[in-house]
Amino acid sequence: MFEPEIAIVGSGPSGFFAAEALLKAGIGARVGMFDRLPTPYGLVRSGVAPDHQQIKQVVKVFDNLASNPQFSFFGNIDVGSDISLGSLRSRYDAVILAYGASAGTSLSIPGSRLAQSITASDFVGWYNGHPDFANFDPRFDHECAVVVGHGNVAIDVARILLSDHARLAKTDMADHAIEALRHSRVRRVHLVGRRGTIQASFTTAELRELLGLSDVRVVIEPDVLQLDEEERGFLELPVNAAIKRNFGIISDAASRGSDGEATRELHLKFLASPVTIEGTDRVEAVHFVRNRLEGPIACRRAVPSGERFSISAGLTIASIGFQGRPLGDVPFDDRRGIIPNVEGRVTGDSIGGASLYVAGWIKRGATGIIGTNRADAAETVRTLLADFRDKRWSVKTDRPQALAPPGNPRINFADWKRIDEAECRSGQEVGRPRRKIVSIDAMLDIARSGEAPATPSQPAA
Repeated sequence: MFEPEIAIVGSGPSGFFAAEALLKAGIGARVGMFDRLPTPYGLVRSGVAPDHQQIKQVVKVFDNLASNPQFSFFGNIDVGSDISLGSLRSRYDAVILAYGASAGTSLSIPGSRLAQSITASDFVGWYNGHPDFANFDPRFDHECAVVVGHGNVAIDVARILLSDHARLAKTDMADHAIEALRHSRVRRVHLVGRRGTIQASFTTAELRELLGLSDVRVVIEPDVLQLDEEERGFLELPVNAAIKRNFGIISDAASRGSDGEATRELHLKFLASPVTIEGTDRVEAVHFVRNRLEGPIACRRAVPSGERFSISAGLTIASIGFQGRPLGDVPFDDRRGIIPNVEGRVTGDSIGGASLYVAGWIKRGATGIIGTNRADAAETVRTLLADFRDKRWSVKTDRPQALAPPGNPRINFADWKRIDEAECRSGQEVGRPRRKIVSIDAMLDIARSGEAPATPSQPAA
């Protein structure tokens, strides 16, 4: 047993799963987990939709892990700002970077910088109460919104925009978002993707939930359901069973016809790409080009056809991917938005100090579901342990004392649980899972006193 001390930067699923693998490895590892926020759990807290509480139950696994005496949480510490990565590398034997890829990819078209042209990552952070977006101001004063992208995050965004307010008011959505959506005039959402029905990256459960929303009429152009012989054969391959299920769900929704009593509409559009956003001071319309598909059936690409159409809208939300950000002098692949690595070991690192590893989205890109990160983190830890056996790194015999960033209150896991309990207690009083606190100052006050503020979700003035 060689008892290494390992630092993990980031407290989302990949960070916790890496800690889990290290603590179960039987090597006596001590793990220090760092996060720039006082709150752990990463996208489980700030990314998972508020009406998907069951998915958030994974935090019980993380809480159990945090009770291990070999584990320490250091919240409210921004590695790269409050303390340098170099300091961390001098203190620990190895460092795993697991800080995610939370920057949303913007539309690179004329007009994309107009007010109310936003990214899904900003919108999701806003409605989930992330402190960075407490003062964000999306407007819902137009009857139509456009969501660009055909992935699960795009589905979340469309579902939130179309959901009945009473349904959202029972969740842990941030108070400011519940209040704003209470007055929403949005009645029509266009969910637009550049390729066809069998290329969309929805997962079945999320697609079925969206298309089954009450009081929502689903509109799908019948032409996109016409498949050629090659496409029909593609759907029959056993490996494409999920794609076939999704196509069936879309076809069923299209065949249900009009619900005359529905007050909201979802227009599910395929084979279209935005080319221009029009507006004087803010979004007023989005112009699209229709696409055709070219190339082999398994990897068809969208090619503009020249035919155009427009949608009048007051809000455009781009859900076309996430990008990681570099950290200090760590090698970074700007094109892919990840830290280059081989099975989790950072490549091209010539700075010196503790060996560097990566896990999660900053390792592989923004793909997969929460559970995907467990296997991903396990691979990284296997690489880390193999590197020790191969003498790529060793346990320090003399290390600096514990890091203490000057002037920055450190939050441990017990402090976080006081914040957690205050949120849950406030939520239970109004029949909700919790009322999220979005002010870091308010969180720090509770960590010290254990008392909940009167309005826990309000941003600081």
